[in-house]
Amino acid sequence: MSCINMSSLKILFSAALLFLVSFAFGQKKIGEPVNGKGPFELTVIVEDGDNRKPLESASVLLEELGSGDITDENGRVRILLEPGNYTLMVSYLGFETLRQPIIFQGPGVLRARLASSAQTMEEVVVQANADRNVKSTDLGRQVMSIETIEALPPFVGEADILKSITLLPGVSVVGEASAGFNVRGSSADQNLILLGGAPLYNPSHLFGYFSAFNTDLIQSVDIYKGGIPANYGGRAASIIDLRFKRGNQENWEGKASLGLVSAKVSAGGPVFTDKLTIMAAGRASYSNWILKQVKDPDIANSSASFYDLNAIVDYDITEDFSLRYTFYRSADDFQLVSDTTFNWSNQNHTLSLQKSFNGKLQLTLLGVMAGYENAILDESPFSSFELSSKIEDKGLNFGAKYFVKEGHDIGIGVQTKSLTIFPGEIISTNPEFPIDPFKVDTENATESGIYLQHNFELGRWIGISYGLRYNRFRLLGAASIPVYDELLPRAEENIVSFTEYGDGEVVKEYTGFEPRAALRLSLGENTSVKLGYNRMYQYIHLISNTTTIAPTDVWKLSDPYIKPQKVEQYSGGIFRNFANNSLEASVEVFYKDIENLIDYKDGATLLLNNNLESDLLSGKGYAYGLELYLEKKTGDLTGWISYTYSRSRRRIIGSFPEEIINRGEWYPANYDKPHILSFVGNYKLSKRSRLSAIFTYSTGRPVSYPSAKFNYFNGENIAYYDQRNAFRVPAYHRLDLSLTIDLNHQKKWLAGDLVFSVYNAYGRKNAFSVFFDDVPGSPPQAFRLSVMGVPFPSVSYQFEF
Repeated sequence: MSCINMSSLKILFSAALLFLVSFAFGQKKIGEPVNGKGPFELTVIVEDGDNRKPLESASVLLEELGSGDITDENGRVRILLEPGNYTLMVSYLGFETLRQPIIFQGPGVLRARLASSAQTMEEVVVQANADRNVKSTDLGRQVMSIETIEALPPFVGEADILKSITLLPGVSVVGEASAGFNVRGSSADQNLILLGGAPLYNPSHLFGYFSAFNTDLIQSVDIYKGGIPANYGGRAASIIDLRFKRGNQENWEGKASLGLVSAKVSAGGPVFTDKLTIMAAGRASYSNWILKQVKDPDIANSSASFYDLNAIVDYDITEDFSLRYTFYRSADDFQLVSDTTFNWSNQNHTLSLQKSFNGKLQLTLLGVMAGYENAILDESPFSSFELSSKIEDKGLNFGAKYFVKEGHDIGIGVQTKSLTIFPGEIISTNPEFPIDPFKVDTENATESGIYLQHNFELGRWIGISYGLRYNRFRLLGAASIPVYDELLPRAEENIVSFTEYGDGEVVKEYTGFEPRAALRLSLGENTSVKLGYNRMYQYIHLISNTTTIAPTDVWKLSDPYIKPQKVEQYSGGIFRNFANNSLEASVEVFYKDIENLIDYKDGATLLLNNNLESDLLSGKGYAYGLELYLEKKTGDLTGWISYTYSRSRRRIIGSFPEEIINRGEWYPANYDKPHILSFVGNYKLSKRSRLSAIFTYSTGRPVSYPSAKFNYFNGENIAYYDQRNAFRVPAYHRLDLSLTIDLNHQKKWLAGDLVFSVYNAYGRKNAFSVFFDDVPGSPPQAFRLSVMGVPFPSVSYQFEF
């Protein structure tokens, strides 16, 4: 009996020893013992175990304390702890939960890498970030994941970031085939679009039918309509910040898509070591075969093509010190009736260094080189020419962010850039019929800013975010600035002299102070009220007589006559979650005061004008609106409903009759659309199929109708416009449908998703604009232009390899 007992004791002792040893080896020691009293900071970095990409909004919980937090955009969370033994629980949608015992001795960093879960996204209800809209101070901000964007009905097989953004409240477009978009009653040039930190001056392909972004390389999209942090500047309405993914650090992987008019492919992985990764992607169109099927000879003889290229290189110098290089190029070529060609291109380079000190201090240095070019080539037999313009944007940004404690951080930074604009040059391309060459004077400027951003919480119920930003803009020579007769309207014939400035000499300087603030008051666990204020200046202006961004547009810097645009926005909202955070609802209101906005004289000459200020007018504007949003996040049916009521009006009153628009009365902006309604739905038909639908409705945009016509002695008829934007085109509405079938269950190489879609399913002939034809003896006759008035079906195949 004693032998048995002794054997049992040995087994028990061995098992206990084995358990203790395994537990000791399973525990991770964090930090080094520190003399002094805690608490100390634990930084947890949550990553995808397959590719080591940071996971934003992952839940990090300490079992013993019953508390934790969610990770930021870098996959980081910071928690104050007393030294001791803890069990860390890390969870994220679509990944296995990690349970990690730790021995916390002092300040340190823990990397938590999660394994992919066999569960589908629809089978998991995640609470980690479900209440972020209620608990954060974010106001007027929305984050769209690429998964959400790719689930929407595509246009001819292409998931589209910009079209997805326009389904959110407060965002609109003037009509079909619009290259730009309007945010809260502001013009399209007031949106700063950042791709990996570099600005894009034309974010579209094919006049707005496609976004110029390859979704395969985008991690997430941040949209700031209000509550804009102080580290962003240079535009007056919104920030669209697109962040690149990182290449897989473990294995090479790729993705491709093949559609009716375009195809794309991307691949990435480690190079020699998991510290160095690359990603590359390309996308190109082959749409001419569709144009050739059209019976209209003008369209059949036209051509349209585009491409874009991306490259991303990441190198981890140490665990807390990283380097990134990104490259982007896009190009479009559109030929109309075989004699006129429009082309435009973007090209960006960025180089960044990021250093973290013990998880508390993060330093970032970013260098940017961005460029945009456009050209018109006319190959008519007797007037062949090339008209081109260009922008060069070079910048250097330094930022430091200090994490004081959980929910409390401070950021400071310095940003500077140089801008060079070549407004326009025309040269002859046919020596037999030459035209006189002409070049508009080049513009040069520097723009710099310093900022402070402070975010903190006062207890559980109050969150405060405020920022201070100071800008300085300098227009530099060489320049020749006209001086106008003050007693006469500003016109080229009224120039009395010129003031000359040498290379690098300051022509005009503007400074601007931009306070930003947001306040959150929690009314419970599921409800909060938020208030916000923004002031922003803009020193670069899009000069265009079209309602959307076009390749003929001209960018213009502020000068002695054209002042920076200034926008002050006041906003507020109520945010509420229901049904255990599976339903998210919000109501937001805003009001904007706009100063120094630009409009044009009747008959203005915008191209190849060396005295452009003589055809431009400056005035004031205002915009206000109400935004409703309801999103269902879980279950077989997901999606959202958004509604916006907004008005955008302006008034131009100059010193002379020629400098007054609409008799000095307020009139709607070109993009004033009072009612906008969007329904977005995704329904899971089965484990391998999904039906998606989009319905959108909006008020027609304003247009000016001629009230009379005059017959001149030479027989020419001239239309007279009495009121600016006093009429509207008919209302816009459209239904898009798609069916996605998952073929991955076949376990075959190149198996993927087959997507069938229909754009404009019921063939609504939406009017983009209204034109007028001169009929002798009758008033001008109106004709509606519909860009795409028929259903447009498509099919695409997407697969991974």
